[in-house]
Amino acid sequence: MTDEELVDLVCKGETRRFEELVQRHQDAVYSMALRYTPERSDAEDVAQEVFLRAFRSISTFRREAKFSTWLYRITYNLCVDWARKNRRGRFTWRTIEEDEEIADGRWNVEAEALSKSAAAEIRRAADRLEERYRSVIMMYYYEDLSYEEIGEILGVQTKTVETRLYRARRMLRKMLKGGSGGYDR
Repeated sequence: MTDEELVDLVCKGETRRFEELVQRHQDAVYSMALRYTPERSDAEDVAQEVFLRAFRSISTFRREAKFSTWLYRITYNLCVDWARKNRRGRFTWRTIEEDEEIADGRWNVEAEALSKSAAAEIRRAADRLEERYRSVIMMYYYEDLSYEEIGEILGVQTKTVETRLYRARRMLRKMLKGGSGGYDR
């Protein structure tokens, strides 16, 4: 049964079917939340809130995108809200080495081949990026989402995602080469 078929059943009153959606997507939602929060307990709280909000607003799911994309949008928004309240807009970047529980096969092979110190340097540089650039880097490389999915989650055009990713890579390259790391838009 597809996610959309389960959504239809939930909307028709078979609310227990929502548990199947939770089981299908809980690892991905938790993984994304864990990348934005410093503690597992915070990620668990965010993930729980994601599913509560999704359940409460499931009737508003318009099927313009996949259910998983809609759920990622909720997750992203709650993560950004959490970061604003608790980290003054700065995100926490994790690696497989830092938290093996989230090693779900979505890790970028190139990043994994880097030494730990180089990976840490990249994370520090990425953390200095503005949120709009940092989010596309995280979603593309860490969450393995397509340009289209990222655009739907962020509510921007696919071309905007492509441009932001290009600029983020350029800024990271400049920072890592010892440049000022400025935002040359």
